[in-house]
Amino acid sequence: MKASLNRSIGIMMSLFITGVFLMGCSTTIENTKSYGYIPSFKIIGDVEDVLMITDMKDFTTVEIEDGREKRLFLILQELLSHANPISKKYELLLVGQDGLMAKIDGEGIEECYIGFSKENAWEFVNPTHPISSNIKKVKEIVVISKEENWDQGVNIISNKENIMNITPGNLYRMPSRIFPYFEGTSSIQHQETTHETSIYTEQKIVKIKDLLSLSENEKLLAMGALGEYEGIDGDSYLKVSGNKIDLIEKEGKSKIPDVKGIMVDPPITSIMDTYYDVSHYLEKDEKVMILFLDGFGYHQYLYAIENGYGTFLKNIEAAKAATTVYQSVTNAGFAAMITGKPPYENGVYSRKQRDLEAPSIFAVAKALDKKSMLVEADMKILNTEIEPLLNIDRNNNGITCDEVFQASLEQIDKDYDLLMIHFHGIDDIGHSYGNLHEKTMEMISMTDAYIEELVSKWTGRVIITSDHGMHSSLEGGDHGSFRYQDMVVPYVITEGGGRK
Repeated sequence: MKASLNRSIGIMMSLFITGVFLMGCSTTIENTKSYGYIPSFKIIGDVEDVLMITDMKDFTTVEIEDGREKRLFLILQELLSHANPISKKYELLLVGQDGLMAKIDGEGIEECYIGFSKENAWEFVNPTHPISSNIKKVKEIVVISKEENWDQGVNIISNKENIMNITPGNLYRMPSRIFPYFEGTSSIQHQETTHETSIYTEQKIVKIKDLLSLSENEKLLAMGALGEYEGIDGDSYLKVSGNKIDLIEKEGKSKIPDVKGIMVDPPITSIMDTYYDVSHYLEKDEKVMILFLDGFGYHQYLYAIENGYGTFLKNIEAAKAATTVYQSVTNAGFAAMITGKPPYENGVYSRKQRDLEAPSIFAVAKALDKKSMLVEADMKILNTEIEPLLNIDRNNNGITCDEVFQASLEQIDKDYDLLMIHFHGIDDIGHSYGNLHEKTMEMISMTDAYIEELVSKWTGRVIITSDHGMHSSLEGGDHGSFRYQDMVVPYVITEGGGRK
């Protein structure tokens, strides 16, 4: 950055010496305070941090002779370094208060500057770009990533396909509608009359129907950063809000701030059905075993049974495709499974939360005077109404599935009404090798054999499902984003072989 700054100053001094900038009597403007009120401008879009600039005091400035005076200018490249673009390859949309915009490439901006004048407020001076890029009365600088980034912005998917990734910067430049967004109403009493004023701000919005080809009754499911989980329709809108995207209802009321994904025609089944199905069976005095296969996506289930890695799963009831919740991580998926509520209601929406804000299925079992057990690996993931039975990797083979399996066999004979067993191996191996790698498939095959024996010995109902799936990455496998591989998992209800 320092080298770039020195290079910029050197170039500008050279331009000054050769007379590219007009000479004349000069007055150096020390800062923007001499102008009184100074409007701000923002750097928004595909950046880690929205940056608001109100004056020059916190940034490096260069002095340039512009017309008949010397003026101080901010260096565009430095401002962008404070905002942290999410991609190395990006474009910049320079937006004026009057709606005039200029788009320039993010490469070759070493000699792009932003100054302030009484006539033009914040204005660009780009001596190495066409003069049309010198936007005046700057309102925003929008960073637009050139690269697809499924970990940023809003992802639109189905249960079989990742359809579209939209980052805030790319949404900003899409064809949009102008919408008077209602901010609120204020009133004042004058004599015996009440005067009210309704406040609106002009918002650029993109209708979901303009992005997708939807049938008239096609259902959509939207999820937000805090685990919001809402059914919507194609008449809802998306709106850029700094470096995030908000979902707005057709009536204009904000529905989901920082929306992360929209699923087209989502499956009817959800992992939250686990809570309600278990409650139903317990109330009917039926025993239930939940086999929780961590990191096992529906696409992995299909691949496994089609390629000989899921012999038992292939020979029982076919799994339904089921939606999980956002974030597609263990804490959030586990909590949704056992509470029957989405993250924004049960309080667990990321790996950071452990305390439930809703009663779990273990509380239901206790209220029905039923006996419960949770068999876990080597750490407690959530704080529930019961303590888990933990199992460390005693034989140091890198997984805990064999220990969990042996512990579960012992618990089956202890007359539990509800037995939940959490296998971590598919997720662990998938992270190392990839979602469809042979090593991951071998772990699925091993787990398939474990659950076959457990089901054969269980007297009662069995639910087999997962917290999330997994997609491939450069390092192997990953999850946590809104992709169909992460967001759709199998859901099976079958009978235990020990039923008499």
